[in-house]
Amino acid sequence: MIDLGVNNSCICKKYENTQDECINEFTIREQGKSVKLEPKVGEDVMAIIVDKCLITDNNTKCDALFLYKNDKNIKYSFLVELKGAGDIPRAFSQLSFTKNREEYKNILESLQIPKQNQKFAIVSNGMLSKPELESLEEEHKIRVKKILFCEATTPIPDLKEVI
Repeated sequence: MIDLGVNNSCICKKYENTQDECINEFTIREQGKSVKLEPKVGEDVMAIIVDKCLITDNNTKCDALFLYKNDKNIKYSFLVELKGAGDIPRAFSQLSFTKNREEYKNILESLQIPKQNQKFAIVSNGMLSKPELESLEEEHKIRVKKILFCEATTPIPDLKEVI
């Protein structure tokens, strides 16, 4: 990836992370929920902590942004919110609000990530019915392909599931 003008301490690293949410350069965790985006040979991944780092104001925002470039040089962005079972509707508002922030838009523009490659993910131990999911997507104008399931005893979900 290129220099995004992002505070280096917001980017997850293999070692010596300054953000508690960073497990390593490809995995984040908050309140027992984790998600990763593991690259294969020829792919690039960058995990950026959004809440209290990339965006420091008191407005609602999602937890993290993953940037991904595959081996064909196709670029994607993933805004991610880690949520408990009862708070999934709030995750939609956090993702939607972050999607419209200048900080996020500037990164997309600098990397030239097309609209169709901008993905939104919720990681939770709860689920929604299809009608509930569709209603929240319509209300917040974002498309969440699926809610990735995660709890302490399950494998960490990979964001490649939502490409």
